[in-house]
Amino acid sequence: MGNGSQYKEIHWLGENFVLRHFSGDVEALEGEIKELLSLSHPNIMDCLCGFTDEEKKECFLLMELMSKTLSTHIKEIYGPRKRIPFLLHVAVDLMLQIARGMEYLHSKKVYHGELNPSNILVKPRSTSSEGYLHSKVSGFGLSSVKDLNQKGNANQNGTLSFIWYSPEVLEEQEHLGGALISKYTEKSDVYSFGMVCFELLTGKVPFEDSHLQGEKMSRNIRAGERPLFPLNSPKYVINLTKKCWHTDPNQRPNFSSICRILRYIKRFLALNPGYNKETDPPPIPPVDYCDIESTLLRKFPSWGISESSTISNIPFQMFAYRVIEREKTSTSSRDNSESGSDASACGDDLATSGDEPILSVIEKKPLTHPDIVNKRMLTLTRKSLDSRMKPG
Repeated sequence: MGNGSQYKEIHWLGENFVLRHFSGDVEALEGEIKELLSLSHPNIMDCLCGFTDEEKKECFLLMELMSKTLSTHIKEIYGPRKRIPFLLHVAVDLMLQIARGMEYLHSKKVYHGELNPSNILVKPRSTSSEGYLHSKVSGFGLSSVKDLNQKGNANQNGTLSFIWYSPEVLEEQEHLGGALISKYTEKSDVYSFGMVCFELLTGKVPFEDSHLQGEKMSRNIRAGERPLFPLNSPKYVINLTKKCWHTDPNQRPNFSSICRILRYIKRFLALNPGYNKETDPPPIPPVDYCDIESTLLRKFPSWGISESSTISNIPFQMFAYRVIEREKTSTSSRDNSESGSDASACGDDLATSGDEPILSVIEKKPLTHPDIVNKRMLTLTRKSLDSRMKPG
């Protein structure tokens, strides 16, 4: 992965770990190593400890062991039968975990630059029977020991690394070469995340079906070419992915927004379990959650700042999503109702068929307050009793 960097599985104190070994100027790397050791999150690869050999100019980092890379796992499932690797609810859960890890890194001003399935590690969840995985982002940090001078080099899954790079990175690579400043930015990581989502949802490496390779493919990506989703892919997940790989970096969401959208998509799928996840198409939400996020960013501008959401803030964010969803749903229903009433008033026979319920186009009157109803009932009861008690 890096210049003079390698990974090795070791057995220590009765447990298995990964030892990352690399060479370089130890003093120059000291700040980056300390930063790595200070990072901790359930969805990033934690460095447990580190030690150096100043004479040999070597450094070692001890990390937890995961089962395999996401790239390897997808290859094993996808196979020659070209089967979709994950059910939608599992894929969305993985997307959210990766986004949470990246949200945390960005909140610490750590930018990845090499986000792809080979740098995402997974292992099965011991309590899950539906194929859920625990994922962790790896390969970040120590940018000074990464080899940035090789153009179009292949990563661990054998694919050319530039297919994960954003257009602005490829543009800079074309004109400047060498160290790529735009590679280590928030929006560049978001673009790479969009490509990872494509492989998660389809099982295909981006652009693997293209007849163009190398420099021609790089030019096409800069010109706006993107992978094509299958026709039956859920649009509400595709819309988010397309926003992530937008050509204009300013149009891409940050990972805080991505996490909010994915949390609500995950909630929607959890609340609509009444379909066969193996054969039936997934349910369709009433609104586009990307639109809800845009609305909330206008109401709460501070949400647009890249920072890791505290657990205490998530319930309110979910509640706010629910409120906006109901507003948009009711507005849409009211618009449909009004258009149906107008068409009926004009005698448009195509507006409704004989089998459709008329209630859908009748405007509902507001209900009377319960106290007023009780007073009216009491008055009517007294009047009826008085009339019965009068003689003759």
